[in-house]
Amino acid sequence: MKIGIIGGGQLARMIMEECYKFGFEFYILSKEKNSPAGQITNNELTGDWNDEECLKKFSEACDIITLENEFIDHSKIEFLERQGKPVYPDSRIIKLIQDKLYQKETLKKLNIPVSDFCKVDSTEEIIEFARKNNYPVMLKSRTMGYDGKGNFEIRTEKDIDEACKVLSGRGELMCERFVRFDKEIATQAVRSRSGEIKIYPVVETIQKDHICKYVIASQKQYKEIQEKVNNIAEKILTETNYTGVMGIEMFLTGNEILVNELAPRVHNSGHYTIEGSQTSQFENHVRAILDMPLGETSLKADNAVMINILGERDGIAQTNGFNEVLKNKNSYIHIYGKQETRKGRKMGHITVLSEDPDQAMSLANQNRENFFI
Repeated sequence: MKIGIIGGGQLARMIMEECYKFGFEFYILSKEKNSPAGQITNNELTGDWNDEECLKKFSEACDIITLENEFIDHSKIEFLERQGKPVYPDSRIIKLIQDKLYQKETLKKLNIPVSDFCKVDSTEEIIEFARKNNYPVMLKSRTMGYDGKGNFEIRTEKDIDEACKVLSGRGELMCERFVRFDKEIATQAVRSRSGEIKIYPVVETIQKDHICKYVIASQKQYKEIQEKVNNIAEKILTETNYTGVMGIEMFLTGNEILVNELAPRVHNSGHYTIEGSQTSQFENHVRAILDMPLGETSLKADNAVMINILGERDGIAQTNGFNEVLKNKNSYIHIYGKQETRKGRKMGHITVLSEDPDQAMSLANQNRENFFI
């Protein structure tokens, strides 16, 4: 089985690392040579995935294709489908999720709880939306937003011109009510081509500068909302006829849940599943697109804490501190193979498993402090 992945970053790399045990062959289409995923395969094609000739050449080598990110234009996925190659998630799903306004409209039609929102074509519409919902409000680019990029918090009417100036280069805009949440939570849900569904535990995500820093999974936490989250996730996957792993980001206020965003791929909030779950999100994604039976998603340990290794400087990546991390029981480190580090760039992650949640968090922080890149 020759599996093609569009995108050569850490998500593609971890899919491959988890699934080489099945004897599958992986092909990577990356915009840069020697990408993190390209480093572990002989089948890396370097090129622009907006170039149809490049896509055609890539597709000819693959039996089936999946995506590492949602930033390839849905029309290019349609092109691949016209070549007779199955792509999961398909062009219809990517079109739905790429545009955050279209995504929210779809969720609302499905009676999935979301915050109030509106399409924005003028500053007057932002002012009117703020009158109804009160400041602050969030101005968002409808496409190409991730890790906080493409968002602007408007606190007063005076901020509107600057917000529009900052975001207008990213394309069309939308406005959302500001949610005063207690916690940010997430789950990964997976659906196979034949409709089997598995859902991972609810996790808490903690952000720093709009980038995920911690993911906390626990056997005991969030039991009271797990069924509600499962129902939301199952409805989204079933009603959209989705195939693969989907990351679902949510806000939690008391026991009220609002869906914030969907990611049609394996997700940063599920990296803990490599060591922390019976079956990782990366393995289950491949099982789903190949219509294999899905693996169990329950936790192996009482608690799992994942901490991202984010770049703290700009320059050549140099790793130091493996021994300090690996001498600690139930500590696991993943380095993504990026040759250059930048402030805030995701360079790797560390996962800690423990019976005690405080100990897991403490050890995760200790490990991170001892590791340099």
